[in-house]
Amino acid sequence: MAHTRIRLSLVEYGSPVDLSHEIAASVGVDRAKANSLLTDAGARAASSLGLNYNPISVDGKGARAIDFAGLIRLAPSVELEVAPKFLGLDEADSAWREDFFFLSTLSRHGRLLATERLSAASGAPRDLSTLVARSITSMYDSRKRRPLRSYRRVKEADFFIDGDPDPLDLIFPSPDGFEQELTRFDRRNGWNADIVAAARELLPEVSDPSVVSALVRLIEDLSPQNTPSNRRKPIPARHRAWKPLHELSVDVLGGLGISYKQGSAHAPGYLVSTWRVWEDLLTLATRMGFGRSAVMPQKGFQLGTKTNFSTGKVGKLSVYPDCVLLADGSRPTMLLDAKYKGHVEKSQLRISEADIYESLAFSRATGCNLVVLAYPAQPNEPPRPVGTCVVFERALVDDVHIVGIEIEGRFISRKGALREFSANLSAGISGLIL
Repeated sequence: MAHTRIRLSLVEYGSPVDLSHEIAASVGVDRAKANSLLTDAGARAASSLGLNYNPISVDGKGARAIDFAGLIRLAPSVELEVAPKFLGLDEADSAWREDFFFLSTLSRHGRLLATERLSAASGAPRDLSTLVARSITSMYDSRKRRPLRSYRRVKEADFFIDGDPDPLDLIFPSPDGFEQELTRFDRRNGWNADIVAAARELLPEVSDPSVVSALVRLIEDLSPQNTPSNRRKPIPARHRAWKPLHELSVDVLGGLGISYKQGSAHAPGYLVSTWRVWEDLLTLATRMGFGRSAVMPQKGFQLGTKTNFSTGKVGKLSVYPDCVLLADGSRPTMLLDAKYKGHVEKSQLRISEADIYESLAFSRATGCNLVVLAYPAQPNEPPRPVGTCVVFERALVDDVHIVGIEIEGRFISRKGALREFSANLSAGISGLIL
């Protein structure tokens, strides 16, 4: 008999929630052990995301999560989902999970355009494991007409000579035929083995019958395959259309299958660093809106020099704004910097002094006098059109204008929403020109 799976929820940077009681009741342990399960999960998340601190804190007020979002297993029957602060938890409409997976896949692989929707069908379960599985099967269905095939050398026995047999075997064949070495051009290769292994990893985690059927069809279609190798060769250029699917499959094998292994730090779950997702989204959207050649992401500019007196070495002091939007005749050069922390966590709509100082450094190094600080809008009000920009504060230092804006990101997984986000973002930024 299958165990009932318990899903607990937190909002990134949200108020502490007492989860220990529910965990203790579900697993049959005391509150101290329940707290330990939470902190252990945080340690696995830190290891997966490269953090030097535990992003899940537990105290007398409850549990709180910071700097990450996703799904992580606490025990065989207990899961913890952490919603990004700009999507929030909506019990009436769980579309935030689709938005989250859309954005995280976009950030990790950079291949998820408006033509490759991963949204769930109406009424279908919207847990993250199902969304991962649905994306894999949909990607496979769209590519299977051009199979991912490669050459391989095999030894076979047959009475029909189709390869290079040993001359001695021609005189004394085996009961199965002539032993011969052949070159096969088929789908049995390491890349397809990774895809099949990922589908098998996801199969026990998915409850949606239609998605289960799609996974089974994929497995049957590509089988048999050898066991996946840890040494993964890059996909040849002629099969580059398969690269996004293979990359996602490798991620599943590395932990995104959300499988739980008691006492093991492996398979942390589907986790992302939320600030990175937000930064990648803005970079992609500005490139779509203003044109790739008009956007310079993460380019270094020299602010000054620094001298190490113990070595006498003089080095450059550089700054790296997230995006430089180059002038195009009607628009002057301007800076866009993605901001995530230090905003709503303090219940204040304001530009922090640290962000102002950083903006002034960007302005001096680049010579731009307009700096736009882009924060994700919070899910406290009814959603605006995706990508809508709202100015919440302006700062003026000499001739440098610093503008803080909130950008609506909810429902970005809907059809055509990424392009709508890009169009509204570029229009909102262009409207800030003085």
